Amino acid sequence: MRQPLAGRRVLVTRARERAAGMVDALHSLGAEVVVVPLLDTEPIADPAGVAAAAAALAGRPPPRWVAFTSATAVRLVMGVIDAAALDGASVAAVGDATATALLRTGVASDVVASQASASGLAAAMATREVDGGHVWFPSAQGAGDALPAWLRSRGATVHVTPIYRTVMPEDAPRRLTAALRRPIDAIALTSGSAARHLVAALGERPLPVGTAIACIGEQTAEAARAAGLRVDVVAESHTGAGLAAAIAGHLVQPLR
Repeated sequence: MRQPLAGRRVLVTRARERAAGMVDALHSLGAEVVVVPLLDTEPIADPAGVAAAAAALAGRPPPRWVAFTSATAVRLVMGVIDAAALDGASVAAVGDATATALLRTGVASDVVASQASASGLAAAMATREVDGGHVWFPSAQGAGDALPAWLRSRGATVHVTPIYRTVMPEDAPRRLTAALRRPIDAIALTSGSAARHLVAALGERPLPVGTAIACIGEQTAEAARAAGLRVDVVAESHTGAGLAAAIAGHLVQPLR
């Protein structure tokens, strides 16, 4: 079987267990995958506050929605409440990983965005009744306003509860330095936070010449550019496998 990434090294910036689909796809394309997690999460919401937000949603008139944009949000919310607390509410999930995390807690998603982004979730929810409804959005601190803004434009009342923040692991700069001692052909970024943390971990060092920056979607690419990175690849399919395929398409050229 043809392996277009044979002999190439690709750095993945998420922990292996959170990027299994992309890592597997890169391996299947022949790449040597180097994992340097640049993201960790810290809970910031009081569990009692999370439970109160879920109870408040249950008391509001329909249509009622809960929007999950990450498996981390699922873990933190469903670690406080049980599936019955969401009875009567429709559940929207960004991507298969988030939907799978929900299913493990006994919650089936009513809408799953095929494109793993806030805009993708908005497009998926556009096929369902949200006008005049209430949407609970347990989110990362500093999450973009794209999804809440779209929901409000449809007449929904959005209740945002920041429940975690992303931080850079303390050992990230050291691990990144070690990884870059050998040539890296591409660095895969799956969020704006990963882009910002990459720049922070590099410090004053420039990105090695010939290392491509590959982003899972345009929102991540915009954040990467704002952080001062040159973006070489933006995946059309906003999934780990889609990003792997985009990297392969970019790197099908003679080895340096």
